Amino acid sequence: MATLVKSFAIQGIHAYPVDIETKTMEGQPMISIIGLGDQAVKEDAERIQSAIDESGYEFPKKKVIISLAPSDKKKYGSHFDLAMAVGVLKQAELIDAKNLLQYGLIGELSLDGRLRPGSGILPMIIAAKKHGYKSVIVPRDNMLEANLVQGIQILGFETLLDVLRYLEGKKHMEVQCRKKKIRYGRKTCWTLQMSRDRMN
Repeated sequence: MATLVKSFAIQGIHAYPVDIETKTMEGQPMISIIGLGDQAVKEDAERIQSAIDESGYEFPKKKVIISLAPSDKKKYGSHFDLAMAVGVLKQAELIDAKNLLQYGLIGELSLDGRLRPGSGILPMIIAAKKHGYKSVIVPRDNMLEANLVQGIQILGFETLLDVLRYLEGKKHMEVQCRKKKIRYGRKTCWTLQMSRDRMN
């Protein structure tokens, strides 16, 4: 059975949910990404392999197929990295992630496993709330923008390993409701800042 992880894609100024399905099969080790991804999406394969290795896991020595659905819509950007990496590790039974489908995952991975901030966060969080998501995981440096959307839990992390530990229940987040006044475009907004996370 394929592993399903949730993410989002940008279409114009809006965003929509994307199902990222991962399946491993016996055969020559390789990654095949299907579902109308652009060049950045196709390059995800190299980044997630390196990030997984640098995070202390062994990339599965199998054929890995990753499908982005809906398959009839063009998908842009490198922010699918995190969801793909989690899907690969879950499919290979290298992590025991809890309740994966309650999270939306957004974030580009560096080769050493760090999460890089990206653009388009705000419309993706709006789409997540619209479609009933309870929580979205984003790069820590995108927390400020993501928290402009009220009524949805935003969790920010610095590395792939931190995300994996949280999903496995080995890392707890302490969210401190501390307001900070910021300027966003022409509007003055209030957002929340997250305190340091706590390890078990």
